[in-house]
Amino acid sequence: MPALPDPEEHIEADGRHDRAALWLAKRAGGSLTPAEAAEMEAWLNAEPANRRAFDEMRVLWARLDEPARNLAARRRPARLMGAALFRPRSALSAMAVAGLACLGLWLVDPHFVEDWQADAVSGGALVSTVTLPDGSVARLAPDTALSWTFDEQQRHVWLLRGEAFFDVVPGSSPAFTVTSRGDGIRVVGTAFNVEQFSAANAVTVAHGAVRVTGARDLPSVLLSPGEQIRIEDGRPGQAGTADLDAALSWMSGRLVVQQRPVGEVTQELGRYLRGRVVVRSGLGGRRVSGSFPLDDPSGSLDTLAAAISARALHLPLMTVIY
Repeated sequence: MPALPDPEEHIEADGRHDRAALWLAKRAGGSLTPAEAAEMEAWLNAEPANRRAFDEMRVLWARLDEPARNLAARRRPARLMGAALFRPRSALSAMAVAGLACLGLWLVDPHFVEDWQADAVSGGALVSTVTLPDGSVARLAPDTALSWTFDEQQRHVWLLRGEAFFDVVPGSSPAFTVTSRGDGIRVVGTAFNVEQFSAANAVTVAHGAVRVTGARDLPSVLLSPGEQIRIEDGRPGQAGTADLDAALSWMSGRLVVQQRPVGEVTQELGRYLRGRVVVRSGLGGRRVSGSFPLDDPSGSLDTLAAAISARALHLPLMTVIY
């Protein structure tokens, strides 16, 4: 396995990214003078690492640009007020202010809307247990949010984000249903795990049986004990045999993966951190195997990065794999 990154190099990289972020803020806000523009170009050309840091921060900025534009369009009075407050003492435009505000909100609480809608939101504990109105039990990974409706017509839980293991009261009616991004999991009495990724849902059955229906209303798939399925773009894939020990290892304090995409593994580890994990383009699709302790997510990200000959840069409220 490659050696872990040198801490001194991390410190130096932190400074590069901070400076790159400053150049970007000045350029986006229109306050970059000709002399500063020349200074920026000289800095970029001084070392390849400077340009890499600038490009990485530019990618992050681009990811936040569209939300900033939407916010500015919806909040025109606030935008005008911001322009008045910051003129002429600050050359940052209202768009740059909105972008910085979105960046701060995204870093501190990127899920505030989901949390407002939820009936249960897990904290930083490795496993949080929630008893549902019918007596069924949901075990939640960190950074997981659920909402539900229980009445005479339905027992319906929405997985707004994260991962949860459901132990459903057997023999009860109406049928118990979990929905994750429009994909439905319908059961009568069973125990199963649902995990939400950025582009898919994964369902694993420990015992009992569940029927999975994609958001596109394609034919449903019946899962038996020990089976797993992924649902991508509302389309259920083929059911396959699950490694239950690996799939449910998060409840024992470890993340066990076999040839999983780095993007998914970092998303799972990111639930155990305060802040975001950003993976450089091109690295997220690589596959990795291993067992990572969840009580030290920063160390696990260092190990993961080293395993793919990359580095983990730990910033306040953000970790960048590059």
